[in-house]
Amino acid sequence: MINPDELARLEEERKFLLDSLRDLERERKAGDIDDIDYEGLKAGYTQRAADVIKAIEAGTILNGTSKPRSASRRIVVSAIVVFLAIGSGWFVAAQSGQRLPGESTSGGIEDSTASLLAQARSINFSDPQRAVELYSEVIKLDPDNVEALTYRSWLIALVSRDAPDDIKIIALATSLQGLEQAIAVDPDYPDAHCFLGIVRFRLAADAVGAKEQLDICLASNPPTEVLDFVTGIVEEVDAALAG
Repeated sequence: MINPDELARLEEERKFLLDSLRDLERERKAGDIDDIDYEGLKAGYTQRAADVIKAIEAGTILNGTSKPRSASRRIVVSAIVVFLAIGSGWFVAAQSGQRLPGESTSGGIEDSTASLLAQARSINFSDPQRAVELYSEVIKLDPDNVEALTYRSWLIALVSRDAPDDIKIIALATSLQGLEQAIAVDPDYPDAHCFLGIVRFRLAADAVGAKEQLDICLASNPPTEVLDFVTGIVEEVDAALAG
């Protein structure tokens, strides 16, 4: 069993970390923090928050006080853990200019990577947890694979819509980090801009930031299936900015 005092401490730390992530997004929207500090703090807060939530859930199970977890919560927690296991390594390497093991200087995609991508695409919406795992396998082989970076982040955002608030906050930070990472790898990949615009509007209530990304998205000739997601959102964003 976990000590009740320790469980209470973890609950307090979770609240602090989630509040910190909210404050961080507000500071960024206000222009009060630069990109490097923002990315570093967000990665640290998100990683620790995921660890704390896992510890709390493990503790409540051991103490026999846990409640049945929703499917969305299970999927998002699992997806975020996988994301952070790889993503934190990418962040450190990106800041230092290093290349990660298996990273290709040419950006070419091996046959095995193409196979994993095909599998992930086929189950994006029928089995999002498995799709996230497959995209993560791609990133292990090719850390600069923009499709895997983009769609893993997008799936985490989609699944988190019905998750509890604590999971939703971490999922938002994780999705934003992943989509911004994809754009850093390939600024001309339209899907990442499209999804980042949607996530900023739907989950972060950031109409200004969403408008910027959606404009880039529409100017980049996104595929039809992605454009279908974007069309209605653009009208909502314009209405929010006009109001």
